[in-house]
Amino acid sequence: MTTLLSNWHFMRVLRAGIAIWATVEAFRTAQWLLLLPAGIFAMQAIFDIGCCGSAGCAAPQQKYKTSGQSAEDVAYEEVK
Repeated sequence: MTTLLSNWHFMRVLRAGIAIWATVEAFRTAQWLLLLPAGIFAMQAIFDIGCCGSAGCAAPQQKYKTSGQSAEDVAYEEVK
């Protein structure tokens, strides 16, 4: 429960605002199909997930070495 109430950043507040706005508009205009995206935005705000999941579209932080070479072992050839 504490994770749901903590770490509210701009995107999480924005998603909650869009969910509230869409819900109010759905009831005000009787456009019941608008409740579907309102529910999606509400779930994203509540569980702090984006369109790409909880990790987002971020690149991995850990760098992996390939075939035993490090950055110092790379040889470059000048092309003229």
